[in-house]
Amino acid sequence: MTDRILIVDDEESSRLLCKMTLEGNDRKITLCKSAEEAIKELGRDAYDLVLTDMIMPGISGIELLERIKSERSDTSVLLMSGKGSISIAVKAIQSGAEDFIEKPFPDPEVLAATVKRVLKSRHLEKENRDLRLQLKKLQAGPLLIGGEAFSGVLKMVEKIAPLDTTVMITGQTGTGKEVIARRIHSLSERASKPFVALNCGGLPEGLLESLLFGHEKGAFTGAIKRTQGYFEKANGGTILLDEIGDMPLNLQIKMLRVLQEKVIRRVGGESDIPIDCRVIAATHRTLRDMVEQGEFREDLFYRLNVIHIEIPQLQQRQDDIPALATHFIRLAAAKMNKPVRLIEPEAMLQLTRYAWPGNIRELQNVLERAVALTSGDSIKSSDLSIEIREAKEQCYRPVEIQKFSDAKQEFERQFICAALERHDYNVSAAADDTGIPRQNFYVKMKKYGLQPATVKQLA
Repeated sequence: MTDRILIVDDEESSRLLCKMTLEGNDRKITLCKSAEEAIKELGRDAYDLVLTDMIMPGISGIELLERIKSERSDTSVLLMSGKGSISIAVKAIQSGAEDFIEKPFPDPEVLAATVKRVLKSRHLEKENRDLRLQLKKLQAGPLLIGGEAFSGVLKMVEKIAPLDTTVMITGQTGTGKEVIARRIHSLSERASKPFVALNCGGLPEGLLESLLFGHEKGAFTGAIKRTQGYFEKANGGTILLDEIGDMPLNLQIKMLRVLQEKVIRRVGGESDIPIDCRVIAATHRTLRDMVEQGEFREDLFYRLNVIHIEIPQLQQRQDDIPALATHFIRLAAAKMNKPVRLIEPEAMLQLTRYAWPGNIRELQNVLERAVALTSGDSIKSSDLSIEIREAKEQCYRPVEIQKFSDAKQEFERQFICAALERHDYNVSAAADDTGIPRQNFYVKMKKYGLQPATVKQLA
């Protein structure tokens, strides 16, 4: 990176001394003999630092500083003066200068050191700004990876997002139900309106009712003012009711009225409030079983389950793990300001072998820990926990087979997995043992999400 420095001084000897002191391979220095000339130069090009005398004929250094800060606020300014005083220095700093240095310089190295410090501070500020922008960008758009197991979910989301109907999202804890709900909202006509999410699990009935519908002043002890609930906050937008299966039966009755009549009533209130928001419900529980057991209202279930989206477990999405892992590594690296960008092949293979009972949330936590622990610019096997390093390929997952073609594919997948495990993931040996040409063996590995590129590097 080349630093561009503009030196402004009406004294030629001072300009030349500054140039000789500050010259270097990584610097480009331009000289101006007046503030007027400097203003023209700044109009033609951008500079990292302007080093200007305070007292000059015509426009003064302070006036130049104020103009730079109003028109090019990202340019650093260092003021010089042969009439130094505390009041002058204070005025310079208050006007936006990075520092003030007195002339004549007792030692040119003082000037060099001051400029070096100002430029270093500028570089750090830019790096931090870039990191914040990168982190904001990563956080603003959750990565939606769509391999074979997940592509159906993404297609369904795109299809139903504009329909403005109620949606039920099911899946194990940590599979990304809220991410899918936010995606539905962002693709809908309500995208410019609020998205609010409330987890219904583990909350007392009274508190949950107040959070959902709001309350009037004096409705209960501690209700010192009227408070809006989540439905009012989501008006015009979308509300996600996470872990809807944990909602008490009494509140389920009130929820049914909200869906049927599009009105709510605050706790302690006497009048209905119309609301207009899309309701998305999510749960890791099997609501049909809860209905049969009398733990969930059947009429509410059918109101919520107009469109059903089932999110697969992470262990069913092995082909998505590399892209997800890369995303989470970059996110953690930006958050911790570490230069970690890659994951080594052996570590990636171990991630794809692991069963991931905590699903995507567990994967994110594991990689955040790995980024914190690693001392290099990549995640190594040693950065992962022993539980993940010693995990075997999850080949024998139970599946519901409905067709003969599905049964054949499941047998072939398990056959390929068994051959790889038997030969410690040596692809050539596994292919020879099974009598399958090596190229065809790779095709089958890719078909079943067994990471051919990663395994090939380790074979």
